Amino acid sequence: MKINHNYQKRVDKVRELMKAEGIDVFLGTRGKSITYLAGAYAPWRSVVIMDKNGFISLNTCFLDSERVKDESWLDNVSGCVPIPGFDMWEVTVDWIKKNGFDKGTIGIELGQSARIMSGFLWATELQYLQENLPKAKFVNAVSLVDRVSYVKDSEEIKLLRQAAAMADAAQERVKEALYIGIREAEIAGIAEMELRRLGSEFHWPVTGSTEIASGYRTYYTLGGCTPASEKIVQRRESLLVDVHPTYQNYCSDLSHNYFIGKPSPEQEKLADAYLQTCETLVSALKAGSKIGEVAQKVNNVLDKNGYRPYTLPAYGHAIGVIGHEWYPTILDNNEFRDIVLEENVVEIAAIVMNVPGVGGMRLECPVRVTATGGEELCKTPLKMTVLDL
Repeated sequence: MKINHNYQKRVDKVRELMKAEGIDVFLGTRGKSITYLAGAYAPWRSVVIMDKNGFISLNTCFLDSERVKDESWLDNVSGCVPIPGFDMWEVTVDWIKKNGFDKGTIGIELGQSARIMSGFLWATELQYLQENLPKAKFVNAVSLVDRVSYVKDSEEIKLLRQAAAMADAAQERVKEALYIGIREAEIAGIAEMELRRLGSEFHWPVTGSTEIASGYRTYYTLGGCTPASEKIVQRRESLLVDVHPTYQNYCSDLSHNYFIGKPSPEQEKLADAYLQTCETLVSALKAGSKIGEVAQKVNNVLDKNGYRPYTLPAYGHAIGVIGHEWYPTILDNNEFRDIVLEENVVEIAAIVMNVPGVGGMRLECPVRVTATGGEELCKTPLKMTVLDL
């Protein structure tokens, strides 16, 4: 699939925000910022540098710099190593001084995240910058890339659709291969082999791969993270398969629920309530709606059916380039409650509903926000698949 991103347009939009906020230099350290602006995945500690005059460069790990340079659209990619004269932050500070920004306003990315690879500036890095640029003013510019990358353009939507199709195919392949006695780890391998066959480049989640859970492992209390284990799938068990393909640095996320054998009345009741909750969430992802309003609609259905105590109180997360999975989250808190959804925002609709002793169910599905409600990019049904093996 040939995709031509307009990276310069992205840079210009960030620069417009820099100008409006009086920022002379932007130092982006988050993986999201680096991939979105530089156009290449840099797994090592890196920093993208932008100034108000139009310059942009990337400092990354020396052993990976040639590969990054080959894949990036940038002309200025520098390899750094942690030795005097070549250390990433030493090189960055030298550039700031040589270009006359040592007394300017420097935007950095400060914040916190449950993700260990989020990429926010470290305390020791900020201390180094402050000590070596004592006359500079440092401001938190974490919102710059968040705002620019919030709404997806047509080329991004194409890549997200392609990644979603890969996720669907992996679920179909798993469904064909299931049998009583299969290990969770083998299921993960089957899914990942299919994703690789179709061109997926990277398993992006913090778990490092496909998440599989069966039986009791599906209903950890409010649990939504299940790296595959050696557990064997048995009859009359629920099974959760959660895949994470990446295509041309754009990610997808698809979790689907299976049941092996005939569900009990309690399990059928859970599956029905889960489906109603999922359908409510997808339909609520409508342009003009506030995130807090979406969360409240989901809460109302959960309260009506009595499953709110068993449901993780976060109903989605962002998706896009590698690292873009937080802003905005469908969460009724001060950070996100008043954000208004816009057309062509893409969110991973997420429902995690776990009832101990009964079963656990998880939805993760990419949904494009439209004027009339959410469009599921994956075609795998929301309804649980029952398999009589």
